[in-house]
Amino acid sequence: MNISKKIAAVAFVLLAATPAFAGKGGSNAKLVAAVQSGSVDAIVAEVERAEGLLCPECTTTMVSLLDDDRFAVREVAAWWFAKRPGAKDKLATQFKAELNTAGSIDVRNAADFLGRVRQFDALPQMRTAIARADLSAEAKVSIVRAVGYMAHIDGNSVLLTAMNDGNASVREAAVTAWREILGQLDVKPLVTRLSDSDARVRAAAATVIGVYGEPSARVMLEQLVTTDGDAFVRRNSAWALGRIGSPDSAAALRTAANDKSGIVRGFASAALASLK
Repeated sequence: MNISKKIAAVAFVLLAATPAFAGKGGSNAKLVAAVQSGSVDAIVAEVERAEGLLCPECTTTMVSLLDDDRFAVREVAAWWFAKRPGAKDKLATQFKAELNTAGSIDVRNAADFLGRVRQFDALPQMRTAIARADLSAEAKVSIVRAVGYMAHIDGNSVLLTAMNDGNASVREAAVTAWREILGQLDVKPLVTRLSDSDARVRAAAATVIGVYGEPSARVMLEQLVTTDGDAFVRRNSAWALGRIGSPDSAAALRTAANDKSGIVRGFASAALASLK
């Protein structure tokens, strides 16, 4: 989205809300100085200090931060707008439209904003956007991250699509976000990810399955803990088996207790001791 359009969308709302005031000592000059420093920490600190700041010039500064290349900067800028409901709603309307039409960078920025302000009515657009073949992995990870921030059960369909994406980073993000959903009860969709071609995805799936103690994953976890080539997958599988707590896992865990990796041996021994 063109920055000038963003500014036009929110400037009147911000200026009509209340006269300018200094908040906690913030000012546009200090915001600009922080941006020019190039330091993420300085920008985040100054935006937080400007929590209550309203002024014509700060609108331009804050809107520009929504398009910053750094996630932490985009996130704190979204937080700033979340405290200004009128401006937030104006931006959310435009960002929702971009999810299905804009390029990868704009979709990334839109998803980060909508997730941070928890714009639940953007979930239908996110369901469409996550299936777009023309989006970068970075943009899709932002969509998944937004769903995790929202933590709404209606985001499951977005995550299920992302779990089958061709990029491992997207699949891993979706698996990890699954546990963030409030009221999440069914983790069976993650069991198939235990056989994912990427070790990071398998390790993440083992962790989330362990959190929920999903018994249907037991046999596959027993295979992973003894045969997987990645130590982190074996470690997480051992931990998950301990959480499931079936005595049928004892043999696999005894084998893992003699693993070549010390960290795997430690987790396997602890899991073995915890079996019922």
